[in-house]
Amino acid sequence: MRKTKLLLSSLLCVCFLYLFGHWFLGLCGPALDRALNEMLSPPIDVNQDCKFVYVDLGSNKGVQIRKLYEPWLYPGAAIIPFFDKLFGKIIQSSRRGDVCSFGFEANPRHMGRLKHIERSYRRKGLNVTFYNNAVSNRTGDIVTIYSDTNFDIDWGAGILDTAIDNKNNMTEYKVQTIDIVHFIRNQIVPLKPKAVFMKMDIEGSEYIVLPQMIQTSTLCKDIITSFVIEMHEWAKKPMGSTLTFDDVRNMLGKQGCVPSEMVSVDDESYLHDVPIDPSW
Repeated sequence: MRKTKLLLSSLLCVCFLYLFGHWFLGLCGPALDRALNEMLSPPIDVNQDCKFVYVDLGSNKGVQIRKLYEPWLYPGAAIIPFFDKLFGKIIQSSRRGDVCSFGFEANPRHMGRLKHIERSYRRKGLNVTFYNNAVSNRTGDIVTIYSDTNFDIDWGAGILDTAIDNKNNMTEYKVQTIDIVHFIRNQIVPLKPKAVFMKMDIEGSEYIVLPQMIQTSTLCKDIITSFVIEMHEWAKKPMGSTLTFDDVRNMLGKQGCVPSEMVSVDDESYLHDVPIDPSW
């Protein structure tokens, strides 16, 4: 009898703790998530006011950001007219010093070059920062990034190995995720930029990030002025998504705000970059 009472008491305690845990997480879970985001989100470092902001999701070798600050090196690049429209025409003496750029690249093999570009531009007073994070809808998760060991550009690297041709010679990296919506809302919005342009080319992770951006009304003109995305058809099935360009366009208008402009441009020019080093 005594053993039965002890067993019942133990079961009641377990049930109580289980129910209390669910109640506590339901009550405090969002606050805990926000606190975790605050602790793990990378800080920004700008040395002057950011009149404009460029958010480069999937920086690869940093070519798009170089096109922003040194467009004369990339004649004919399709993205440059959009930079000119949003940020104003560039003159070589100013080099767009009022545009702050934040680039995210999940593949660690590109970070040496990206940090070299960052240091070179910062020496000239340009606010450029690159982060080695996998863009996602959560901060602090550790994910595997698959990289083609023998492919210098390695444009298929990401959380899926689908686009890696040589899976027998594939490198795996462990990288921390970043909740990009939290970063934009808590790091970019307080800068009060006149305009924000976002490029998204994140090798399948767009099927995680885009729904979150729409659900949180982040693709609104007062937060992101305009954006360009690349949606990877090959990633739909492994990501369990059916999202299309048309779906995104339709959902933009249902956010309860003036939606961000969805720009139709796919600039894959100068993939290997130009032979001119950015350390001017």
